[in-house]
Amino acid sequence: MTNRIYHPDWTRRLTAVAAVASTLALTAACSATPDDETPATSATSAVSSESASLKLVGILTVSAPSVGFPDQAAAIEAAVSAVNDAGGIAGRKVELTVCNDQADPNVSAKCAQDAVGQGAIAVIGGLSVGGSGMVPVLEQAGIPLLSHPINPLEFTSKTSWPIPGGTPVSFSGAAIGLVKTYGCKKVDAITQSLPSSIASADFADAGLRSLGMKLNAKIAVPTTNADYGPPVAQVVSNGADCVVLALPPGEAGKAIAALGAGAPGVKTGLAAASLTQALIDQIGKAAEDVLLSDSFLPVNSNEAGMVAFRDAMKKYKPDATPTSAGVVVWSAVAAVKAAAESVQGTVDAASVQEALGRLSSVDTGVGPALNLTTPLGLKDFDRILNTNVVTYTVKNGTYSDAAEPFSVLDALRENG
Repeated sequence: MTNRIYHPDWTRRLTAVAAVASTLALTAACSATPDDETPATSATSAVSSESASLKLVGILTVSAPSVGFPDQAAAIEAAVSAVNDAGGIAGRKVELTVCNDQADPNVSAKCAQDAVGQGAIAVIGGLSVGGSGMVPVLEQAGIPLLSHPINPLEFTSKTSWPIPGGTPVSFSGAAIGLVKTYGCKKVDAITQSLPSSIASADFADAGLRSLGMKLNAKIAVPTTNADYGPPVAQVVSNGADCVVLALPPGEAGKAIAALGAGAPGVKTGLAAASLTQALIDQIGKAAEDVLLSDSFLPVNSNEAGMVAFRDAMKKYKPDATPTSAGVVVWSAVAAVKAAAESVQGTVDAASVQEALGRLSSVDTGVGPALNLTTPLGLKDFDRILNTNVVTYTVKNGTYSDAAEPFSVLDALRENG
C-alpha cells in the first residue's frame, strides 16, 4: 500500500510501516491505521508489549500556498520503509505518520499535539516556517525533535536535535566555500528584506571574518521583488567577484538566472537545499559553477550510503526525486534508529531523548558522521550539533564531486 499524508483536519490518520538496515539500504511495506484508535495518554507512557510497534511522526511542510517540500515526505517514508524491511528497530516495526503543517505554526502545533497523543518516540521535522508551533509542545512533552532547522526555537529547545546546522552553518559555509574554491576577494550577499534572510547574510559575513575578510555589501530586496536585474547591477557596480544568495529556492533560481545574464563572471554560493536538480535543469547554463553548501554529500554521489538512499527512493517512492533536503530526514531516521537500539529497557520518548545525547558517531553513509554529544553552546544557537560543511559545484548540469569537508566552528564563534 502506498504512503499517504495526514492533515490535522482530516478524519483519518494513515500510517506507513517500514524498515531500515543499519547501512540504510531500505526496503519495506506500508499499512493504514484508522484515526479512531485509542491514543496513548502520554508521550513517555510505557509500551505494553515488546512486540508493539514504535510510533514515529514526521511534521513537514509537504504543501502550502507558497512553498512545499514533498521530497522530504517521500524520503522519510522511504527511510522508515527500509528500516522495517531490515527488521525494524530492535526487532519492532516502526509506524510512521506524516503530518503536513502547511507552513502554519497553528497547524504545526496541532501536529505536535497529535504526536503526543500517539505516544511517539520521536518527531522528524522538515523545512518549515511554521516550526515555531511544534517546538514548545514537543518540549513540554519531552519528545525529541530531529529536524532540518530554520526556526529559532529549533536551535535552543532542550529536546531539539538539529541534523544539519541550519542557516548558520549553510551560509557561513557558502562564503568560506566560495573563497576556498574560487579565491574570491570581494563578496556581496543578496537577501530578502526579512530578519531571517538578513541573518543568513550575517552568517556569511561571519564565515568571511573567520578568514580575515568581511562581507562587502548586503543587498536586500523586498519579498515582492520580481526583477533581480537591479540587485545584480549593484553587485557589478560594487566590483564583487562572488555573491552569496540568502534567498528561498524559487527566488534563488531567479537570482541565478539574472546573474548569468548580467554578471556571468561572478561566482555564486548558496545553501544546497535551495538548488534542486529540477531547478538546475530549469535555469540551464546560468547554474554552471554555482557552489552549494551542504552538511551531506551531493545526492548524485557514488558513495555507498548515497547509492542506498537513491535505491530506496526508487524502490519505495519511484515518482519522487531524491534531493539534499530528503537526505536530511533520511539521516534523522538513522539517528532515531541508533538511539532507540542503544536503549536498555523501555523504548519511549524519554529514553530516546537520553540516548540521543550519548551518540558520538552516527554513520549515516551520506556524509560526515554525526556527533550528538556536544551542543555548540552559543547564545541563540545552543543546540547546533553539526558544524560540518560539504561543498560542491554545478558542473555540466549536475552536482560535481564534493570537496573535502570542513568545520565552520570558528565562524560561528566569530558570530556568537
